[in-house]
Amino acid sequence: MSYKGFPYQPSELSAFAVTCGIFVISLKNGKIIHYTPDNEDSFYDWLVSINVREVVPAC
Repeated sequence: MSYKGFPYQPSELSAFAVTCGIFVISLKNGKIIHYTPDNEDSFYDWLVSINVREVVPAC
């Protein structure tokens, strides 16, 4: 199940972090991408629903 407008498939995603509406996503191929969705809550919920690991930065 892909996310409309997001150019990667769930099987390509490894982990993510989010700050100020910008998602930093680690792909399984080692590449790091940045993505700003139209709807932050919806995109976040989608990532969680497909079991992508969230990385919470330490302060």
